[in-house]
Amino acid sequence: MSDSAPKRKQGPGGSDGSVLKKRKEGTGGRWKTPAQKAKQASWVEMGKALEVGDEGIWVTYARGMKNKAVREFTAMCHEYGEKLYDIKPPADDSEHHPADAEANEDIETSIEKELERMKAPAKPRPRGVFSPVSVTIECVFFMKTMRPVDPCQLVREMCLDAQRCGSPMERKCKYINRLTPVVDTEKASEKGVRRVARKVLQSVFRLNEEEVVDENEDSEEGKKEGEEEEKPVEESTGAEEVNEVEEEEEEKEKKTGEVKDAAEVAVPETESQQTPFTYAIRHTMRNHTVLESQAVIKMIAGMIKPEHKVNLKSPDKVILVEIFQLFCGISVVDGREWEELKRYNINVLYGMAGEQKSGGGGKAVKASSDA
Repeated sequence: MSDSAPKRKQGPGGSDGSVLKKRKEGTGGRWKTPAQKAKQASWVEMGKALEVGDEGIWVTYARGMKNKAVREFTAMCHEYGEKLYDIKPPADDSEHHPADAEANEDIETSIEKELERMKAPAKPRPRGVFSPVSVTIECVFFMKTMRPVDPCQLVREMCLDAQRCGSPMERKCKYINRLTPVVDTEKASEKGVRRVARKVLQSVFRLNEEEVVDENEDSEEGKKEGEEEEKPVEESTGAEEVNEVEEEEEEKEKKTGEVKDAAEVAVPETESQQTPFTYAIRHTMRNHTVLESQAVIKMIAGMIKPEHKVNLKSPDKVILVEIFQLFCGISVVDGREWEELKRYNINVLYGMAGEQKSGGGGKAVKASSDA
């Protein structure tokens, strides 16, 4: 035994060329096999995966309570969906296969029926109005919603009921912490953030449109210059050139006059409809390294006209920005109400004492403020 050679320990990429075996994991979005694409498409159809244009609610919950949190929040969504939008909750599978009927059957017939169910191909369930989406982050999941459900209104009603709750026995959830509504979703890139911000913010704020107008004008001017360069110069005389220039100037003056008249008519309407709200931007970034937080804030703030001032202490409107991996979701909520409702932390609202709810000094259940 003494003559036996000692065991060699080689690290990855050693002299013998051996490499440690790697785990089979995802490709990080670089490429997908046809089977992976089909699986992803089925998840999207059933509402089990995030995609562009999704509406819903980001939900944080107590550590280690994922299944219970998903069940109780899904039940809450169905309850409020029926209350606010008259959406009936889906029927349970137990209703289609009652236990009393199966108890009266023979063992052989029940076994045969069970085998038939197992052999039959699994039918994909239709996508419901509320679909929980599991993500690769601990203590977080996304509840996808469909129209006519408004995520902001749904979260607001849940938090108002939690604020009015006077007894711990009347709590509708135990494991849910913070709720963040999302009105629209886009890719988490510079173009995607600008696109989704313009969609969501244009109904509340007056936005800058100078960059879009300049780009269009540049493209039109470039086309006109290219067409003028293609025209032969030898065939035209000096008088014809002067006449053409005068006609072009008259057309430009007419167009600018029409644009000014339209702007003068449109501006008073927008000013009367949209008052200059103050605002603040509150963002959350999870598993995302492409964009920096300050760059996202400056990008969104640069789209809003200067007449809307920034107020970080008591804003009229709060712009909620949620960035998760490759997706960015945005919503706008009332700033004062958002603070009164503890930034939509439903666990804190349920845990506050009845007399001290408005003051914010009551004892609350332990919940992370950053959750």
